[in-house]
Amino acid sequence: MGVIGEIICETRKAKGLTQEELAEMSKVNLRTIQRIENKESDPRGKTLSLICEALELNIEEVLNSEKHHNENRIKSDLVYGYKLAPKGIRLLANLTEFFIFFVILIGPNVLYKMLTKNMDPNVGAFVKVEHLAFFSLLIGGVLYPVFSGNLGHKIFNLKVICAESGADYKKASEGAIREFLKYASSILLIPIIWLLWDNKNQNLYDKLTKTFVVEIDQKLGA
Repeated sequence: MGVIGEIICETRKAKGLTQEELAEMSKVNLRTIQRIENKESDPRGKTLSLICEALELNIEEVLNSEKHHNENRIKSDLVYGYKLAPKGIRLLANLTEFFIFFVILIGPNVLYKMLTKNMDPNVGAFVKVEHLAFFSLLIGGVLYPVFSGNLGHKIFNLKVICAESGADYKKASEGAIREFLKYASSILLIPIIWLLWDNKNQNLYDKLTKTFVVEIDQKLGA
Protein backbone atom coordinates (compact mmCIF):
# COMPACT_ATOMS: atom_id res chain seq x y z
CA MET A 1 0.00 0.00 0.00
CA GLY A 2 1.14 3.54 -0.70
CA VAL A 3 2.84 3.43 -4.11
CA ILE A 4 -0.19 4.79 -5.94
CA GLY A 5 -0.60 7.42 -3.25
CA GLU A 6 3.00 8.54 -3.76
CA ILE A 7 2.50 8.84 -7.51
CA ILE A 8 -0.68 10.87 -7.06
CA CYS A 9 0.90 13.13 -4.44
CA GLU A 10 4.05 13.80 -6.47
CA THR A 11 2.09 14.42 -9.68
CA ARG A 12 -0.32 16.78 -7.92
CA LYS A 13 2.55 18.81 -6.47
CA ALA A 14 4.37 18.86 -9.81
CA LYS A 15 1.27 20.41 -11.37
CA GLY A 16 1.04 22.97 -8.59
CA LEU A 17 -2.30 21.74 -7.31
CA THR A 18 -3.55 21.62 -3.73
CA GLN A 19 -5.45 18.65 -2.39
CA GLU A 20 -8.62 20.75 -2.40
CA GLU A 21 -8.12 21.62 -6.08
CA LEU A 22 -7.51 18.00 -7.00
CA ALA A 23 -10.62 16.95 -5.11
CA GLU A 24 -12.67 19.53 -7.00
CA MET A 25 -11.19 18.62 -10.39
CA SER A 26 -11.61 14.87 -9.94
CA LYS A 27 -14.96 15.04 -8.13
CA VAL A 28 -13.45 12.86 -5.39
CA ASN A 29 -14.01 13.62 -1.71
CA LEU A 30 -11.18 15.66 -0.13
CA ARG A 31 -10.89 13.24 2.79
CA THR A 32 -10.44 10.39 0.29
CA ILE A 33 -7.61 12.29 -1.41
CA GLN A 34 -5.96 12.88 1.95
CA ARG A 35 -6.23 9.20 2.93
CA ILE A 36 -4.71 8.14 -0.39
CA GLU A 37 -1.75 10.52 -0.13
CA ASN A 38 -1.20 9.59 3.53
CA LYS A 39 -0.98 5.92 2.44
CA GLU A 40 -3.99 4.98 4.54
CA SER A 41 -5.76 3.47 1.54
CA ASP A 42 -5.24 2.84 -2.17
CA PRO A 43 -7.74 4.11 -4.75
CA ARG A 44 -9.46 1.52 -6.90
CA GLY A 45 -11.99 1.43 -9.71
CA LYS A 46 -13.82 4.66 -10.47
CA THR A 47 -11.95 6.66 -7.80
CA LEU A 48 -8.57 5.86 -9.33
CA SER A 49 -9.89 6.51 -12.82
CA LEU A 50 -11.22 9.96 -11.86
CA ILE A 51 -7.98 10.99 -10.14
CA CYS A 52 -5.80 9.76 -13.01
CA GLU A 53 -7.97 11.62 -15.51
CA ALA A 54 -7.70 14.84 -13.51
CA LEU A 55 -3.91 14.51 -13.25
CA GLU A 56 -3.52 13.27 -16.84
CA LEU A 57 -1.98 10.02 -15.64
CA ASN A 58 -2.09 6.74 -17.54
CA ILE A 59 -4.00 4.40 -15.24
CA GLU A 60 -2.27 1.30 -16.62
CA GLU A 61 1.16 2.78 -15.94
CA VAL A 62 0.12 3.63 -12.39
CA LEU A 63 -1.11 0.10 -11.72
CA ASN A 64 2.04 -1.37 -13.29
CA SER A 65 4.18 0.78 -11.01
CA GLU A 66 2.40 -0.70 -8.00
CA LYS A 67 2.84 -4.22 -9.36
CA HIS A 68 6.58 -3.77 -9.93
CA HIS A 69 7.01 -2.28 -6.47
CA ASN A 70 5.30 -5.28 -4.86
CA GLU A 71 7.42 -7.70 -6.88
CA ASN A 72 10.62 -5.95 -5.81
CA ARG A 73 9.49 -5.97 -2.18
CA ILE A 74 8.90 -9.74 -2.33
CA LYS A 75 12.31 -10.29 -3.92
CA SER A 76 13.99 -8.28 -1.17
CA ASP A 77 12.71 -10.91 1.31
CA LEU A 78 14.46 -13.69 -0.59
CA VAL A 79 18.04 -14.93 -0.24
CA TYR A 80 19.28 -17.81 -2.36
CA GLY A 81 15.67 -18.64 -3.18
CA TYR A 82 14.64 -18.84 0.47
CA LYS A 83 12.32 -16.46 2.29
CA LEU A 84 14.01 -14.76 5.23
CA ALA A 85 12.57 -15.80 8.58
CA PRO A 86 10.26 -13.01 9.84
CA LYS A 87 11.55 -10.98 12.78
CA GLY A 88 8.69 -12.04 15.04
CA ILE A 89 9.22 -15.74 14.35
CA ARG A 90 12.94 -15.43 15.02
CA LEU A 91 12.36 -13.73 18.36
CA LEU A 92 9.77 -16.36 19.28
CA ALA A 93 12.15 -19.17 18.31
CA ASN A 94 14.88 -17.67 20.51
CA LEU A 95 12.55 -17.25 23.48
CA THR A 96 11.23 -20.80 23.06
CA GLU A 97 14.71 -22.26 23.00
CA PHE A 98 15.83 -20.24 26.04
CA PHE A 99 12.74 -21.40 27.95
CA ILE A 100 13.28 -25.07 27.07
CA PHE A 101 16.93 -25.01 28.12
CA PHE A 102 16.09 -23.16 31.31
CA VAL A 103 13.45 -25.71 32.26
CA ILE A 104 15.58 -28.73 31.36
CA LEU A 105 19.09 -27.67 32.35
CA ILE A 106 19.04 -24.60 34.58
CA GLY A 107 15.69 -24.87 36.33
CA PRO A 108 16.46 -28.07 38.29
CA ASN A 109 19.76 -26.60 39.51
CA VAL A 110 18.05 -23.40 40.68
CA LEU A 111 15.26 -25.37 42.35
CA TYR A 112 17.75 -27.63 44.13
CA LYS A 113 19.68 -24.66 45.52
CA MET A 114 16.48 -22.99 46.64
CA LEU A 115 15.25 -26.11 48.41
CA THR A 116 18.58 -26.74 50.08
CA LYS A 117 18.99 -23.04 50.87
CA ASN A 118 22.34 -23.17 49.15
CA MET A 119 21.84 -19.99 47.15
CA ASP A 120 24.91 -17.81 46.74
CA PRO A 121 23.80 -14.17 47.22
CA ASN A 122 26.93 -12.95 45.44
CA VAL A 123 26.05 -14.73 42.22
CA GLY A 124 23.80 -12.61 40.09
CA ALA A 125 23.33 -15.18 37.32
CA PHE A 126 23.14 -18.94 37.21
CA VAL A 127 24.66 -19.21 33.74
CA LYS A 128 28.40 -18.68 33.66
CA VAL A 129 30.83 -18.56 30.75
CA GLU A 130 31.58 -22.27 31.08
CA HIS A 131 27.87 -23.02 30.89
CA LEU A 132 27.55 -20.93 27.72
CA ALA A 133 30.49 -22.77 26.19
CA PHE A 134 28.95 -26.13 27.10
CA PHE A 135 25.53 -25.22 25.65
CA SER A 136 27.16 -23.87 22.50
CA LEU A 137 29.22 -27.03 21.92
CA LEU A 138 26.21 -29.21 22.64
CA ILE A 139 23.86 -27.38 20.28
CA GLY A 140 26.43 -26.70 17.57
CA GLY A 141 27.92 -30.18 17.67
CA VAL A 142 24.69 -32.15 17.87
CA LEU A 143 21.87 -30.09 16.38
CA TYR A 144 23.46 -28.08 13.57
CA PRO A 145 24.71 -31.11 11.59
CA VAL A 146 21.18 -32.54 11.74
CA PHE A 147 18.86 -29.50 11.57
CA SER A 148 21.14 -26.75 10.16
CA GLY A 149 20.19 -24.81 13.25
CA ASN A 150 19.21 -25.01 16.89
CA LEU A 151 16.14 -26.36 18.67
CA GLY A 152 14.19 -23.13 18.24
CA HIS A 153 14.83 -23.20 14.50
CA LYS A 154 13.64 -26.81 14.27
CA ILE A 155 10.43 -26.12 16.20
CA PHE A 156 9.52 -23.16 13.98
CA ASN A 157 10.62 -24.81 10.72
CA LEU A 158 13.61 -22.55 10.17
CA LYS A 159 17.24 -23.18 9.35
CA VAL A 160 20.55 -21.33 9.13
CA ILE A 161 22.36 -20.86 5.81
CA CYS A 162 25.67 -19.30 4.86
CA ALA A 163 25.24 -15.70 3.68
CA GLU A 164 28.13 -16.07 1.21
CA SER A 165 27.15 -19.34 -0.49
CA GLY A 166 23.58 -20.14 0.49
CA ALA A 167 24.66 -23.58 1.75
CA ASP A 168 23.11 -25.12 4.84
CA TYR A 169 25.04 -24.24 8.00
CA LYS A 170 25.80 -27.81 9.05
CA LYS A 171 29.34 -27.79 10.43
CA ALA A 172 29.43 -28.53 14.15
CA SER A 173 32.29 -26.11 14.79
CA GLU A 174 30.59 -23.24 12.97
CA GLY A 175 27.32 -23.97 14.74
CA ALA A 176 29.08 -23.96 18.11
CA ILE A 177 30.68 -20.57 17.41
CA ARG A 178 27.38 -19.09 16.25
CA GLU A 179 25.51 -20.38 19.29
CA PHE A 180 28.22 -19.17 21.68
CA LEU A 181 28.03 -15.67 20.17
CA LYS A 182 24.25 -15.79 20.50
CA TYR A 183 24.24 -16.85 24.14
CA ALA A 184 27.05 -14.49 25.07
CA SER A 185 25.40 -11.54 23.31
CA SER A 186 22.09 -12.27 25.02
CA ILE A 187 23.68 -10.85 28.17
CA LEU A 188 24.08 -7.50 26.36
CA LEU A 189 20.58 -7.76 24.77
CA ILE A 190 21.31 -5.26 21.96
CA PRO A 191 22.89 -7.85 19.60
CA ILE A 192 19.82 -10.05 20.11
CA ILE A 193 17.25 -7.37 19.18
CA TRP A 194 19.41 -5.95 16.37
CA LEU A 195 17.18 -7.74 13.85
CA LEU A 196 14.26 -5.44 14.71
CA TRP A 197 15.98 -2.72 12.66
CA ASP A 198 17.92 -4.83 10.16
CA ASN A 199 16.62 -5.03 6.59
CA LYS A 200 17.89 -8.61 6.22
CA ASN A 201 16.43 -9.76 9.56
CA GLN A 202 19.92 -10.44 10.92
CA ASN A 203 21.08 -10.19 14.51
CA LEU A 204 24.57 -8.89 15.17
CA TYR A 205 25.86 -12.44 15.65
CA ASP A 206 24.37 -13.35 12.25
CA LYS A 207 26.48 -10.64 10.68
CA LEU A 208 29.61 -11.78 12.52
CA THR A 209 29.14 -15.39 11.41
CA LYS A 210 27.81 -14.36 7.96
CA THR A 211 24.57 -16.28 8.24
CA PHE A 212 20.89 -15.91 7.39
CA VAL A 213 17.94 -17.62 9.07
CA VAL A 214 15.35 -18.71 6.51
CA GLU A 215 12.06 -20.55 6.33
CA ILE A 216 12.56 -24.15 5.19
CA ASP A 217 9.27 -24.43 3.30
CA GLN A 218 9.68 -21.12 1.51
CA LYS A 219 12.33 -21.94 -1.10
CA LEU A 220 11.48 -20.50 -4.48
CA GLY A 221 10.55 -23.26 -6.89
CA ALA A 222 10.65 -25.95 -4.19
